Amino acid sequence: MAEILALSHPRQFAREGTRKDIPVWLWPNLLALDAPLVALVWQDYLARHFALSLHPAGRAVLALTVWAIYLADHLIDVQQAPAQAERERHAFCRRHIREMRAALALILGVDFLVACSWVKPLVFEYGILVSAGVVLYFAAFPLRGSGSAARKKPVAAVLFTAGIFLVPWVGTSHPAATLAASAAAFFALCLANLLMVESWEQSRELNSAWLAMSMLAICSLWWFWPACVSAAALAALSLGGTKLSTQSRCMLADLVLLSPLLFR
Repeated sequence: MAEILALSHPRQFAREGTRKDIPVWLWPNLLALDAPLVALVWQDYLARHFALSLHPAGRAVLALTVWAIYLADHLIDVQQAPAQAERERHAFCRRHIREMRAALALILGVDFLVACSWVKPLVFEYGILVSAGVVLYFAAFPLRGSGSAARKKPVAAVLFTAGIFLVPWVGTSHPAATLAASAAAFFALCLANLLMVESWEQSRELNSAWLAMSMLAICSLWWFWPACVSAAALAALSLGGTKLSTQSRCMLADLVLLSPLLFR
């Protein structure tokens, strides 16, 4: 997540954008590629942990669907007039809105083709339910103000968790007993990430975030190591990250969600 840019001329900014060079590490966020990467990493870990087979089509559908959702979310956000302080990803989307719309249409077309042609029927059926939730999500938050933006965070975390846990849920014999606790821990991680990043971008602190993430790290220590590591890292960023720039702090908050890469 990028830091808020303080701008005194929003109309000129919307027309011209920033002229500075964009750091290489920021491109995945600008192109909404960071969320699909996180989704694939966790899906891969869950499949290995529970000895499930992952088919390329299922992985492609997950990545494309998450990518499409985030692109659509950015496009909806920039339908409103730019504020005096606008996030870098929104400014980038506003400057390249035609390309973003074309990319979204292409991604949705490929996603639909792969899902209908190669995804297992049972996974496809459950995927329809998740897709219905996504449709309701966009219907409930079409042009979001500050109040609705806060309310959408738990919904977004639920949908993200459902998409990642879909294949393991379908592939295990007793999914509720096997996966419910892990899904709840991952939901808490996603929600904490969303709330923390948004507060930092608005120059605010969530005073209780470090405590909540510390408790999650301790609770997941015995059965869900990636969640434990990510929660501990988020707690550290919340408690001791005030000396970092907002941009660096938000980037690290996203980066620590790739903790399953440490457990091969």
